[in-house]
Amino acid sequence: MPFTPQKVFSTLCLAFALYLGAHGAAWSKEVFPMQQGLHEWPVPGGKVMVVVGTYQDTVTFRRSYNFYFKAKDQEAWNQVPLVRTADDIDFSPESAGAGDSTIADGIVVSQGSNVYFVYADKRPAKGATAVTWFKFIQSDNAHPDDPVYYFKPVFTRNYPKNSKQAIDDVLVKESTLKPVK
Repeated sequence: MPFTPQKVFSTLCLAFALYLGAHGAAWSKEVFPMQQGLHEWPVPGGKVMVVVGTYQDTVTFRRSYNFYFKAKDQEAWNQVPLVRTADDIDFSPESAGAGDSTIADGIVVSQGSNVYFVYADKRPAKGATAVTWFKFIQSDNAHPDDPVYYFKPVFTRNYPKNSKQAIDDVLVKESTLKPVK
């Protein structure tokens, strides 16, 4: 039976719907898989936004995440870095790959009025996976040297190096958890 353009299109639509059903159901509605583009989440006083971009060449593919905060009464977009320590401030965290495998990536999780960037990384201890939850924070007058808005690490969960879970699987699992033991 010959393939017509309509049959090919119908088959592709069905395959895409099945893919979304199989993969989309794994993400809670509070989590947004990091697709390219602009995404936003409401927080008290405004909204957290992330612009996800992609870099690729013949051997490399990675995503970058650029976070911003926009107050309700202002037009300015304030850049929001990840602040691991006073000496480790990252304005554009990225995913990372090795061959055909993703070895570091992140998602945004919204729980109540809190927004978290959850970053999973297999690089720290030779195959072990460290998942760090960064919470969106607005600085206060008690910390004048901190950025006005930033993501602060609040919890890290480790998966053993013998875990066969891919980074995407770890992030799906983490999306259903909270940043506590």
